[in-house]
Amino acid sequence: MYAAANRDPRRFDRPGLLDLHRPDNAHLGFGHGIHYCLGAALARAETQIALTSLLDRFPELTLAGEVGWQPGLKRALTGLPVRTSPEP
Repeated sequence: MYAAANRDPRRFDRPGLLDLHRPDNAHLGFGHGIHYCLGAALARAETQIALTSLLDRFPELTLAGEVGWQPGLKRALTGLPVRTSPEP
């Protein structure tokens, strides 16, 4: 099941938490072995460029509410509310 990938509590401490600094992060996001995604390097580069650009443009970007997740087999966001500057 795709929704269970990278969420095994025997493998990851607090699997439901997005932790970009998680050590030993051998996740399955791009598959494994002969099924490894051919576009993985491009996807990683695009993500790094997009996030770096976003954080350069909005250095005080913060989460502004609850992250919404799509129910079911896919693990996809339905909402990611953010604030671009501190609250007054």
